[in-house]
Amino acid sequence: MNPKTYAVRRHRLAERLKKENLDGFVATAPHHLRYLFGFSGSNGLGLVANGEGSWFFTDSRYAEQIKKEVRGVKTEVVSGPLLNGLKEVPFFKKPRQRVALDAKNVTVKMLDLCGAAVRGALWEKTENLVEGLLAVKDAEELSRIKQAVEIADITFEEILPAIRPGVRENEIAAEIEYRLKKNGADEPAFGTIVASGHRSAMPHGRASDKKIGTGEFVTLDFGAFYSGYCSDITRTVVVGRATPRQKKVYDVVARAQKKGVEAVRPGRKGKDVDAAARAVIKKAGFGKYFGHGTGHGLGLLVHDVPGLGQTSEDILKTGMVVTIEPGIYLPGWGGVRIEDDVYVGPKKGLVLNKAPKELLEL
Repeated sequence: MNPKTYAVRRHRLAERLKKENLDGFVATAPHHLRYLFGFSGSNGLGLVANGEGSWFFTDSRYAEQIKKEVRGVKTEVVSGPLLNGLKEVPFFKKPRQRVALDAKNVTVKMLDLCGAAVRGALWEKTENLVEGLLAVKDAEELSRIKQAVEIADITFEEILPAIRPGVRENEIAAEIEYRLKKNGADEPAFGTIVASGHRSAMPHGRASDKKIGTGEFVTLDFGAFYSGYCSDITRTVVVGRATPRQKKVYDVVARAQKKGVEAVRPGRKGKDVDAAARAVIKKAGFGKYFGHGTGHGLGLLVHDVPGLGQTSEDILKTGMVVTIEPGIYLPGWGGVRIEDDVYVGPKKGLVLNKAPKELLEL
C-alpha cells in the first residue's frame, strides 16, 4: 500500500487518542502493526504519539524488510527487548504521559515490562482504539479481501473431484491447503476444517484421519490469507445421493443464510442480523442445534469486529466485511453450515463469494 495510507491511519488514531485524553498508543499485536505501519514481520513494536509523530522498533532480522515496509516514521533496530527502544524516544522525556496498550493483546508481564522500561509514564489498558478504525475497509483492503475470496472460491471448485468414499478428511485438508497456495494465497487463513458424517455435527471439526463414507455430509470450512487479508468460506456437500432428511436440514440452513445476508445493512446491530437467520432455524424446529453466532467481521484477522451474535450491540457500517454462517448440528447424525463473506454496502450486503451454494451430490 501507499505509505500515505498508513500515515492517514496513524493520524486518525492520533485523533482518537486526543478525544480519549491519551497521549500515545503502543502497538504490539501483529495486525495492529500491519494496519498502522505496514509491517508484516513477527516481531515489532510501534508508538503513535498524539501530535508528536510515530516510531517503530524491530530486531536485526527485519532490518532490511522495514526499509521497504515501514516508511514515513522513525525506525530503529533494537538489540534486546524491543521496549528498550522506547527509553530514548523524546516523547517519553515528558513526565506522566498517558500511554494506551490494547487490553486484548497485552499480558500482565507486558505491563510490568512497560513500567520498567519507561518510568514515569502512565500505562493504560484500552479496547477497540484500533479496531474502531480497521473495521471499515478502504478500497485497497477490499480489493485484497476480494482476491482472497476468489482464491477460496476457485479452490472449492477444484477440490470437489477429490471428495469421494474412502478418502481421509486430512487428505482433503492437505489438498485444500496446497491448492490455496497454488492459486495465490500466502497461506491458509486458519486451520482447515473437513468434517464428514457424524463429525460434521462439530462446528470446528478439524480434519481427522476418518475416511469419508458414502451418503455422508462433508463440511468444508477454509480460507485464504492474501497480502495481509483473509477470506472464510464454508460449504457442505453430500457424497452420493442425499436423503430426504439431509435435504430438509440443508434447505433450512440455506434459507437462514439467505435471511442473514438480507439483514446486512448499515445501521443494523449485530444481534439483529443474528436474529434474522436464527428465526428461520428456530421456526423449523432446530433452534437448540444452532449454538454459535451467525457471523463475524473479517479482514486482517479471520475473526474480527463486528460480532454478529445473539447479544452483539456492534453497529454495521458501510465498508465493513462480515461473514454469514448459520448452521444446524445434530449430534451423532451430522450437520450443515453455509458461509459467505459479505461486504456491507451503502444500502445492503453484497455477497463476495461465487462458489455454488445449492446442495451438491458428489
